[in-house]
Amino acid sequence: MRDGPPLATPGEHMQYKLSLQGVELATYTFDLGELTDLGGKQAIVVQGHAKVMGFASFVATIDDRFTSWVDVATGRPLRFQTDEYASGSKTDIEHAVVDLAGRTGDTISVTFHLNDAPPRDEPQRASQPVAWDFNAFLLALRSWEGPPGSSLSLEVFRSRYLWHVDVKIHGKETVVTDLGDLPALRIDGRTYKLTRKGERDGESTERTFSMWISDDDGRVPLEIRATTDYGDLRMRIVDYQPGSGRRLRP
Repeated sequence: MRDGPPLATPGEHMQYKLSLQGVELATYTFDLGELTDLGGKQAIVVQGHAKVMGFASFVATIDDRFTSWVDVATGRPLRFQTDEYASGSKTDIEHAVVDLAGRTGDTISVTFHLNDAPPRDEPQRASQPVAWDFNAFLLALRSWEGPPGSSLSLEVFRSRYLWHVDVKIHGKETVVTDLGDLPALRIDGRTYKLTRKGERDGESTERTFSMWISDDDGRVPLEIRATTDYGDLRMRIVDYQPGSGRRLRP
């Protein structure tokens, strides 16, 4: 995956519905904000927001935000911040900051705190020269091209934990969406969690996923299907707004 401006447009907006085992659970929005300066580098702010919907609010509290600052010159993430409800809790909120730009050797600074408690350090060891966060990973896949069978291995932060991710281009398909029947590029993947030392977590099971990205100039993520600890998860697009700014990658 080559360095270069991310395939992103300031003001771009995508909205999805999340369902678990066929039951609608939450909405997920993916918004690309304005350009800003972070540590002397120009970055675009990218935010994902998951929020519980309907009757699911009686059994779970979901109002989680995942914010990234992505270098507009390289497409690499500089900083990743998460604010999400702790699993099984309706009151406790977990806050984490991953300082990807401040990486020293193979060590990435991660700080974490629960509610208003003082932050504590949870340094993460990475084995690959570039570590990604979930938002930057999605942007990078938008511009990934190659013949069927092309593959990549990456390390990606989801929340404050690092995961090993293998992805492979499956081929082209047509996807039925709320926006119409659209041509798409299917990407299949498998992933497993890593320990703080960068080793495979023996207590975490391997998960699989498939992603469909529109096979046109927009390269919009249309759908993700994944296995989770709680069953099969589906994220499907229901709204897309192209943004009003200048596209960063020509």
